Amino acid sequence: MRKILHFQELDSTNSYLKMHYAQLASGSVVQADIQTAGRGRYDRTWVSHSGGLYFSVLLKTDVSLYVANLTQLMALCVCQTLEKYHIPACLKWPNDVLVQHKKICGILSEGVLEKNRLKAVIIGVGINVAQEGLATVGQPAVSLKECGVLVNKETLLSEVLDLFEPRVQSVCEKGFSLLRDEYKARFEALGKTVSVKDGEKTICGIAQDVSTDGTLLVRTDKELKEIYIGDVSHE
Repeated sequence: MRKILHFQELDSTNSYLKMHYAQLASGSVVQADIQTAGRGRYDRTWVSHSGGLYFSVLLKTDVSLYVANLTQLMALCVCQTLEKYHIPACLKWPNDVLVQHKKICGILSEGVLEKNRLKAVIIGVGINVAQEGLATVGQPAVSLKECGVLVNKETLLSEVLDLFEPRVQSVCEKGFSLLRDEYKARFEALGKTVSVKDGEKTICGIAQDVSTDGTLLVRTDKELKEIYIGDVSHE
């Protein structure tokens, strides 16, 4: 039976699981109505006002090879869940979900290490559900409510997990190749000119493909570059 710990307010659902992972079973989920210190990749602030769905999943695994692909699996499952509500969602590599070129979901995965050994993976998810006025959060964003869809947060959480949980073990064992076709079908930038920023470095070219490992392949003027991490924008 799925165990969900629900809180009215936390600093961060990821932080809670990092602190308490040893006492919790693999597959445990922590949900908060509000996060006071929500964060995204590169330690960016994730504005976590009331009305959003904020949750983290604890996965105890020592399979480190495909950890990044679990994040992509979660993004795909969120995208597929939104499609059930006739929301034309798409994926922004590696793990954002967009609607109308605006962010509706962000995902942050973190590993828990003990003596340099991976003990757990925590996948944190923020979905904009019922918020309004998201133009003020510092980046183009949208909520389900602003798309004309009203949905119960607990129902949405259950639907996402119903898609995610059955596929975790197979992705841990076999990696991104199991998701690749589904992912590419929803990757809006495929075949388009993109800019990928990683720190101070920016790579420009055509988003030619997503590899069997889940990395982004960009064709520049000089070569085919394999991108492992970075922020993608496209025309």
